Amino acid sequence: MNDVFPIVEPESDKVYRLVEAAASLVPAGTTLLQLIITPPIQRRLEKWIDKVEERLLLLHQAGQIDLEELSQREDFSAILLRTIHIAAATSQKEQLEILQNFALNVALKPDVSEDELCIILDVISNYTPSHVKVLKFYHDPRPYATRIAEIRKYPTEEQYGQGQELAHAFEQGTPYYWQNVFYLVANKNVITNHKTVLNETSPDVYVNGRGTEIGRRVVAMLENPDGASHG
Repeated sequence: MNDVFPIVEPESDKVYRLVEAAASLVPAGTTLLQLIITPPIQRRLEKWIDKVEERLLLLHQAGQIDLEELSQREDFSAILLRTIHIAAATSQKEQLEILQNFALNVALKPDVSEDELCIILDVISNYTPSHVKVLKFYHDPRPYATRIAEIRKYPTEEQYGQGQELAHAFEQGTPYYWQNVFYLVANKNVITNHKTVLNETSPDVYVNGRGTEIGRRVVAMLENPDGASHG
C-alpha cells in the first residue's frame, strides 16, 4: 500500500493534515469548537483509511488490482482525496462503508472517466443510508416483490405514492418521511416517478418509480466489491 499511501509520511501525519484542513473550516477564534470536532474527525479518518488500505491490499493480493499501477493513476488519487474529505464530514457507519465501496470501485474500474466519477461523487456526497436505500429500491425492487404485492391490495394516497410503498417495503418510517427522501433522490436525476411493473404477468404489482442510466452507474459504484461488511 506504500505507493498509494507513501511511507515517507506516517499515516498519523496524513490524518492530522486532513483533520487540520477540516478544522480550518471553523472560523478563526472558535478554539472551543475546534477542540470539540478535531478528535472525532481524527479517529474516524484513521479508522476509515485503515479499512480502505486493508481492502485495497486484499484486492491486490487477489490479483484484482495492481498497486503500482494504481499509484500512477492521477484520477484515483484526486478522487480518493475528495472522498476522504466527505468521509471526514460524516459519522454514519453505513455512509462511511458506502464511501469505502466507492473508493474501491474507483480502483477496480479504471475505464470510468474522472469526469463521471466526479459527477457520481457529487451525487452521493450528501447521501444518507436512507437515500441509498431508495436509490437501490427503484433500480431493483424485486427483492421487495411480496411486500409490494401486499400494498397494492389497498388504495394508495396519491400525495404519498412513493412514500407509502417505501414505508411498507422497508417496514420503518412514515410515508411522509420516505416521500421526502424520494424527492431528494429524484432531484439528482438518478430515479424518476415512472411506473415500473415487476412482472409482466402481474401488471398490478408495480412501484411508482424507475432508475435512470446515471442512477445505474451510481449504484454500480456503491456496490460492495468483496461482499463482506466493513463498517
